[in-house]
Amino acid sequence: MPVRPSTSLPQAGDSLAGLSATLHRGPVLEVALLSAGLLEELHPLLRQLAAHDPRPRWQRAAAAGALLRAAGTDPCRAMVLAARERAVDGDVHVRADGADPDTAALRHALRVSCVLRAATAAGRAPAPPDAQRYVGEQRSSAVLLGAEPDDLPSCLEEVEADVERVRLDATGARPAGALSAVGSPGRRVPAGRRVPLPALGDAPGPWRRAGELAGALLPGWARELFAPAPDELDGPQLREALGALPSLEAAAGFRPRP
Repeated sequence: MPVRPSTSLPQAGDSLAGLSATLHRGPVLEVALLSAGLLEELHPLLRQLAAHDPRPRWQRAAAAGALLRAAGTDPCRAMVLAARERAVDGDVHVRADGADPDTAALRHALRVSCVLRAATAAGRAPAPPDAQRYVGEQRSSAVLLGAEPDDLPSCLEEVEADVERVRLDATGARPAGALSAVGSPGRRVPAGRRVPLPALGDAPGPWRRAGELAGALLPGWARELFAPAPDELDGPQLREALGALPSLEAAAGFRPRP
């Protein structure tokens, strides 16, 4: 089974507090994680994995955000938070017909992609070299959650390839669950096969607004697969709305950490 190079995996002593802390600052991170969670709902295997978690979607995003922030600043706390997530998730490794990557790697790629997409929408897109560095930094957080390093994307191109695999499965361009090579164009899904847009549950007000923005952050192909389709905001509208969000950590009951 082919494996990916692990040369980008941070070495002991590397600091993750710089770039990752910048991209993980403020409520845009939680919006990105909510958006990644919506993409998971469109993929058959990722949806099964998410169904193991009894928490509402907003609480899952809040816990994931706390872990990602801690991974760059407080490794001990990150290990504790990751252990809690693994206890809820159960077996995170599911492969379709023995193919690479498994669901843990796909989930990770969606989160990385959505963080970079949200940063761009918020008007603070990292330069290409910094985006590549962010991909490398975040491999360690996925390993904490139980992913195999050799399965994880080590560059932006591999992140994009994993997101494309999700798109192909979600749109029916491949047999359900077949994570085969990228390249064939996807086809639109008939309206009858569209996925109900999941509710956030009994979420605090700021989180409900974040959920709306998470839908607006989705790529067009993903919005088309939900019924009803999430609202679409143009660039300036989305940037303004993201900038107006209050702290979602505080709304979730977390004490924001420096």
